[in-house]
Parts: sequence; C-alpha cells; structure tokens
Amino acid sequence: MVMSHSIQSLSRLDRLGFASRHCSFANKVGRFFRRRFIQGLSAGFWEFMRICFGESSWLDTPKGTFSLYKSLRWRDPALEGRIVLEDQGVPKISPHSIAVSCGLEQHQEQPWPIVWTKHRNARLVANSLALFNGKKELCLESVYGEARWRDDPASRSLWLPKATYLKGRWTSIVSNWNPLDGSPVYGHWLHDALPRLAILESLPRDTRIIIPSTLKPVFWETLELLNLRDRCRPTSETHLLIEEYHFSSPTSMITCYNPYAIRWMRSSFLAKACPSFSGPKKFFFVRSGKRRAIENMAEVTDFLASRGWNVIRDMDLSFAQTVKLFSEATDICGFSGSNMCNVMFCPPRCKVLNLVPNIPLDGFVDMIAPVVDLDYRAVELEAGGPYAARPRVSIDQIQEGLESAGY
Repeated sequence: MVMSHSIQSLSRLDRLGFASRHCSFANKVGRFFRRRFIQGLSAGFWEFMRICFGESSWLDTPKGTFSLYKSLRWRDPALEGRIVLEDQGVPKISPHSIAVSCGLEQHQEQPWPIVWTKHRNARLVANSLALFNGKKELCLESVYGEARWRDDPASRSLWLPKATYLKGRWTSIVSNWNPLDGSPVYGHWLHDALPRLAILESLPRDTRIIIPSTLKPVFWETLELLNLRDRCRPTSETHLLIEEYHFSSPTSMITCYNPYAIRWMRSSFLAKACPSFSGPKKFFFVRSGKRRAIENMAEVTDFLASRGWNVIRDMDLSFAQTVKLFSEATDICGFSGSNMCNVMFCPPRCKVLNLVPNIPLDGFVDMIAPVVDLDYRAVELEAGGPYAARPRVSIDQIQEGLESAGY
C-alpha cells in the first residue's frame, strides 16, 4: 500500500498543532507560538551551548561543521571518495509557478553537489545518523547543508549514548527527513532516501545498509524490488561506530530540483512494475493521509467521477502496481501531497493536473514535471490558508482548473 504523510513522523509539538487544527484561533496562536517563540528560544539555547561548550571534552554538543565536498575539491589525500555530481542544472520555471509563489525557493537550491566518501571508524549520531568527526563537527553533506544543519537533531545533543559498534562495510539512507524515530514520509523516501543507494554499484557487494527501524510495508517493498532487503539493518540506535562506512550524500531534497534522483528511480523501478496489473489510463488519485486532508474529499471525488475520471485510492495498490499505473497513464489528476511524487514514473507528455490547496502551498511537483517532460498544470485552490481548521476546496475552482487544462 502506498502511504502519504504520516503523523508518526512529526515532533510532539507538531502533533499537538495538528490535533488543534479543528479550532482555527487556537491553531493560529499555537502555530505562531511554536514557530516563533519556542523555536527561537531553542535555537538561541543551542547556539549558547556551542559557544560556551564547543571545546568541552565532557559535552558532545557539536561546535561546528565540515564539508566533504570541499575536501574532495582540494583533493585531501586523507579522504577517499569522489564527487558524483556538482550541479544538476536549473529548471525552467514560470514566474507564476507554485514553486515560486509558495515562497520555499525550491527552484533556487542549485548547485547541490552529490558525493560519496569512505571512512574508517566513522561515528554516526542522533535520529538523523549524521556523520560526526573527532573534532566535534558535523558533516554538512549529511545534514542538508549550511542553511539547515542547525535544524538537524544531531546539532542538538548534550551527551551521546554508548556507541553500538558495527563491524564490516556499511552505508546509510537515514537522515533528518528519513529519521530513526517514526516512519518516513513517502515522498522523502522516494526522493531523499532511496536515491542514495545509486552508489551501491561502486561499493563492495558485502556493503550493508542502515535503515530506520519503523518502516511501513510499502518501504520494505521498494527494498525488495531492488533485491536489497537482506542487506538492510533496521536501526534504532542513535550512536553508531562503524568499522568501514561509505557515506552517500542526499541527492537533494523532495522540495528541490533533482533530476539525478528521478532518473535513477525510473531506471530502477519502471522495469519492476507489476506485470499482471492493469489500471485505467485516466484517473483521479485519492490520498488517504490525514495531513493536508481535504474535508470535502468525498464531494470532490464524486464530482470528478461524474466528469469521467476513474477513481483510484492509494491504499488499494502495492508499490509495484502504483508504478505500473502511473507508467501507463495518459491523464492524471490529484491533490498535492507525497503521493503525487508518483508522477516521476509517468510517460513523457502525460497530462498531469495538480490540485494545490493553500494549506500551505508546495511546488515540489513543479520540480518533477520538466525532468519527466510532463504536460503539466498546477491549479492553486483556496482552502482557508495554513491556519484553516477544516480545509475545504471549491468544486467551482476545480471545474475551472479542468477547463483550463482542456477537460
């Protein structure tokens, strides 16, 4: 079954905010309190700890960062590895794109270098299993770069638990966006986690893979399709010491332009699509997740069915069936969310209508469309904004979107 965003992957504060969504005023006040006061107070505390105790031998608080990419650039003789890619290029994005209007600057994340390196007695820490060196520094490439390392759980530790020693050769697909605690979000698994396995062909065959310990069946299925299940170690320890570690950097993020990951995913899974499954060529893909849930989804589904769209529910399909469904599609309609990442498996020129409620906006599908060469259109829908207690969308707006796309 193909899952959407999971509440289990949220922090306690985010879960509380999600639970308060039915009260608009409380949601708005709580959101402001969490994102401004609490987060600001937390950031200030950890900066204070770094300044005061960064050089301390009795606290494990990271004092700063180091870059493997820069070391590879200046050919550090002590570092074995290579730069896989320095720049994935710049997507062609309209000024009216959701990727622009959402304010996340998803179209401005290049260049994003991709590297792999080999380390002896490597130390991985926190729920993100970030690479941590003997100088109390975090590897920037393991914590999504300079702009994000302070948000990584590895940057906010006082004392590390006793290390678990792993003998042999290992790599990892754990990160802040695919953490040890909670099940990963489907979109991040496809964009951020699995593509890090592209380097396996360059590594020894006995290299094993560190994965989160709480994977859902759909994630296990992807590993089985890659014939990697037996090489995986479900992991819950937040401090590992590894005899020989092959670090594979995240290839980008779900929100960013990532043709490297998309092309690898297509080459890895299109040939493994379920051969016995045959679905409709024109369909509306219904998300079952509770995050970003639309209150009047049943009304929307009935409307689209009346307009000739076959209704497909994500929970009814395996991953291999989902790949087959999207790979043979001619027309797809769906609400923006993790399951729209599946359009990476579509054939070129497939027509995709992305319904994007402003709860809040996210333009990540805009980043996939030019890589696959989709006939793509995004329709922004008014749903009450990010503080909406019960987000609803207008059937009239959806109808206008259909008409603008030629339906």
